[in-house]
Amino acid sequence: MTGGGEPKSIICFGDSMTWGFDPRGAEAFLRYGFTERWTRRLQAELGDDFHVIEEGLNGRTTVFDDPVLGGMSGLADLPNVLQSHMPVDLLVLLLGTNDIKTRFGLNGVEIARCLARLIDAALKSGCGPDAGPPQVLVLVPPVLGPVEETWLAPMFASERNRAVLEELRETYPVLAAEFGVACFDTNEAVKPGVIDGVHLDPEMLDPFAKAVAKEVRNLF
Repeated sequence: MTGGGEPKSIICFGDSMTWGFDPRGAEAFLRYGFTERWTRRLQAELGDDFHVIEEGLNGRTTVFDDPVLGGMSGLADLPNVLQSHMPVDLLVLLLGTNDIKTRFGLNGVEIARCLARLIDAALKSGCGPDAGPPQVLVLVPPVLGPVEETWLAPMFASERNRAVLEELRETYPVLAAEFGVACFDTNEAVKPGVIDGVHLDPEMLDPFAKAVAKEVRNLF
């Protein structure tokens, strides 16, 4: 390690996008290869001074148990994840896409308030260095691409769903500022997926990782 000492520990906590969902597999739930995923590319970009921990779950929401899929609450999972990997230097949150699903009926302000509960839990966890809080980086999810003709259409394909996800580009930065944590809009680095309209296309993985790596370096 160039800096000496222990590497900075980074948890990437999110949904299928963090899990590495490959949209070319559709309902088969194909996963990008280990070195392909944006989390692994992030590790490669940051080098040995950082340790990137991948904590993605397909269908994960901010705080809700999914009535169709079962328990998917990020808030329920987060405390154990933080304790499992403590001390945690940085928590990267990429959540909110599943909260826009038709069955939840939420707007962008409500989803931000839900995410606030995870940020609050992290900052009060004592799972950071010296039993303090970890730093937090909120990522605004990519907006929807052409989802209407895909297998995801029943869950996402409405103008309201699209508008709510767009709304997070406004509500998440405001929320992050209220907590004094970092926020990055991933739409500044990547285009919406065109294969299934929700997940990152293969050519977007590298720019996504590079943009997040830049934000991480700024924090340290």
